[in-house]
Amino acid sequence: MNSGKVFRVSTVDRVLIVELLGVVSSLADDSITRELDSVRERLRSGEFAGVIVDLGQVAYFGSSMLEAIRTLWNELSPQNGKLVLCNASEVGREILQIAKFDHLWPLVETREEALQLLKA
Repeated sequence: MNSGKVFRVSTVDRVLIVELLGVVSSLADDSITRELDSVRERLRSGEFAGVIVDLGQVAYFGSSMLEAIRTLWNELSPQNGKLVLCNASEVGREILQIAKFDHLWPLVETREEALQLLKA
């Protein structure tokens, strides 16, 4: 398991789990950029069939985090991979619904549900 300032990354089978640890205020922040680039590089390896973005550690997030999720999807989609969001707070769910991200990717309550969805 790799843990940085903003993301904790782990794997289960062929699923990459990206857990948000803090608020992403700007993708221009060097440490955030490095962490995001590291996750993107892992996705480029082609070894992952899916990604779970676990939002359970933060109550809210903004457009920078939405952009980070979209960036991960851009790495995954050419490989026909799947992305699932989980553990969003009530405010987080509202943000995802307003941005229509819940129309792009499944939004489930728990990491276990997300894993089951990706394995199906």
